[in-house]
Amino acid sequence: MVLRIVPTMFPTVQDAINASSPGDSIQILAGKFDGFEVDVENLKIFGCGIGRTIIAGAPAQGTSDGVVVSADRTTLQGFTVQGFSDSGVIIVSTNNVLKKIEVKFNTSRGIFELSGANLIINCIASNNSLGMDIMGTPASCLINCISTQNAVNGYFMFTGNLINSSASENNNGAGIFVGSPSTILGNEVLKNNGPGIEITSILINIIDNKVCNNERSGIELDAISENVIDSNLVRNNGTEDTDAGILVNSGATDNTIRFNKARNNFEFDIEAIPPADIANTFDGNKCGNSDPPGLCT
Repeated sequence: MVLRIVPTMFPTVQDAINASSPGDSIQILAGKFDGFEVDVENLKIFGCGIGRTIIAGAPAQGTSDGVVVSADRTTLQGFTVQGFSDSGVIIVSTNNVLKKIEVKFNTSRGIFELSGANLIINCIASNNSLGMDIMGTPASCLINCISTQNAVNGYFMFTGNLINSSASENNNGAGIFVGSPSTILGNEVLKNNGPGIEITSILINIIDNKVCNNERSGIELDAISENVIDSNLVRNNGTEDTDAGILVNSGATDNTIRFNKARNNFEFDIEAIPPADIANTFDGNKCGNSDPPGLCT
């Protein structure tokens, strides 16, 4: 295993990658550097920290993206990727770790994951078109991340992923948009201009989240089935008469909405548009009002 240092030993990160073998490490010192593609397996690429090591020059060769991860078992840690005309970081391989990576002011996505089984931890996405777009299979994990002030959604989740202990704040669309079986556990979803959490698929678990002060409904369930919305704190969401703290649309069936605490939402804390009020299970929800009445305990 060899340590290669940029720019003292190699002028660019790509030069260091091209000279590397699986298992090697690359240290990027403080400063601004061009984008790069990781096409050698099992490399560890470390910066000197967010805001100190900045990937902001030319994109990865042949792309408009900042960093392309095309080799498995890559570790990226401790740098900022900003200002690219496509995605900040795009992942097209598996079993990678992104830790303490900041992606900001990228024209498309901050982080775009197209292959699964990755760990994204302590990462920050801000002022991109979309914060983090997680679409790969098998499932990936996002832990302790922040997505804020993006032009569309904070997180766009597909293909069975877990997002845990993360935050989605002040995004222009949904805080978290979930389009396939996933688990959304223990997150803070605050002050987004769309719904806090929007659910558009089956077998999704929305558990123990704090969903507050979003412009549209706190949690919105589309015409789908077999989801669980359990033990969430849902407060001060909604600005229009079509909103609610928890909104269950008319075609939704066989979902379980239980043990949630919903208060001060507009226009109702829980609203189930008939026949959703009888086609789903409502149990133990503590709230101020509901439509139809009787969905709260």
